[in-house]
Amino acid sequence: MYLGHAMRSTPRAPALRNRTLSGLVLACAAIAATILVASQALAAGNLTLKTPTVDEKGGEWHIKVRIDLPRAPGLMHTPMRFTFSKEAVDERAIMSKGAEPEHHRMVIDTPPKQIVSMDVDFADASGKVFKSTYFEFDLQRASGYFEAGEYLMTLEGPDGEVGAAQRLTLKGDNPPVYRGAMVFDAKATKQRGPRIESVSSGLDGGAQSGDSNDTSNSAASTQVAPVGSAPEMVPSTAYSKTAEEEAVQGHPSGCGCLVVGLGPEGLAGPTAALLGLGLVSMRRRRT
Repeated sequence: MYLGHAMRSTPRAPALRNRTLSGLVLACAAIAATILVASQALAAGNLTLKTPTVDEKGGEWHIKVRIDLPRAPGLMHTPMRFTFSKEAVDERAIMSKGAEPEHHRMVIDTPPKQIVSMDVDFADASGKVFKSTYFEFDLQRASGYFEAGEYLMTLEGPDGEVGAAQRLTLKGDNPPVYRGAMVFDAKATKQRGPRIESVSSGLDGGAQSGDSNDTSNSAASTQVAPVGSAPEMVPSTAYSKTAEEEAVQGHPSGCGCLVVGLGPEGLAGPTAALLGLGLVSMRRRRT
């Protein structure tokens, strides 16, 4: 009985697996639908680029787009933001000296972004507001950001992003850039540093070496001759001793100092005091 029950319960395993797989598929489909609805809500409306490739005219590019919103905006002139991400630049490279520029596609690793805010008109002449409009604007090279290359354009309105990103190509001639090897002229690099020339100062210094044409200094040097004798650098009186130096001669050696009270001036006071005491004592004895 136990074995037979086990044999009857075996066919139920595949059915359980099928139910589990079907449940997973339904869950994935629900998640995908949720993501799709969220993305549609985030990118409400539609953005269509009518001029994906534009030629430069007078330093600017004229762009045409169509904007479709889910509903008519509340303002006739709705503020919107266009974001341009520069992905590649059309570089005109000069590969050798004197050669013509060549067009090279230079991909930018970290595309810089430029935001352009504009008021888009969704109304007609009568003032009626619509949910769709055609909009035209210009991109100028003078702004410093736009140049010939490839861009990714996105649009953002009051309710968020509008449509999907659009690829825009701006054609034109960018300033040439030299990419060849740097070649230096041997004649130009032969002399290094400042150029030094011999200049006559007009002093009696004689002719300089290499100035064969300058005869003014040489002529002046031959006409000047020394006359007389120059005075001595050290006068003879410098070796004569002064009166103070003569008085020091014969002084006994020692430390050159006197003990206080033992000098000639220091003995005069005590001697006078002793003589006075002696006279006083003699007078007392006589009386």
